[in-house]
Amino acid sequence: MENKENIQNKEKYSENPLVQAYRLTHEKEPSGLEDWQIAKNIVEILDDANWISSGLAKECIYHIVHLISYPDNKTKMNIVMMAEEKARNVFPELSMADEVHMDQIEYVYNKWKEKQKNE
Repeated sequence: MENKENIQNKEKYSENPLVQAYRLTHEKEPSGLEDWQIAKNIVEILDDANWISSGLAKECIYHIVHLISYPDNKTKMNIVMMAEEKARNVFPELSMADEVHMDQIEYVYNKWKEKQKNE
């Protein structure tokens, strides 16, 4: 099994970043959990560098806000709103925003991904 540093330092997140973050925070596989359930279990720590790297946090926030299917609107709103709140600390460009929205996350995420490609 790879250690936490190797998982966090991968430039490309070829596997689901939510699963990676879950493994780091819970030290076990998210067996039987759907992506929205994994997101619910990790969203609170996405802005804590003691748990996961900034790059992995960016990937997770983007997945939570744009890619996950949720069982209902209430669940989606609760998880996405928390991810949007955490995005202020994960994406420096959003730190001064009063409210962070999906389109802003998409913009700064794509900008970050482009920068990653060019490095």
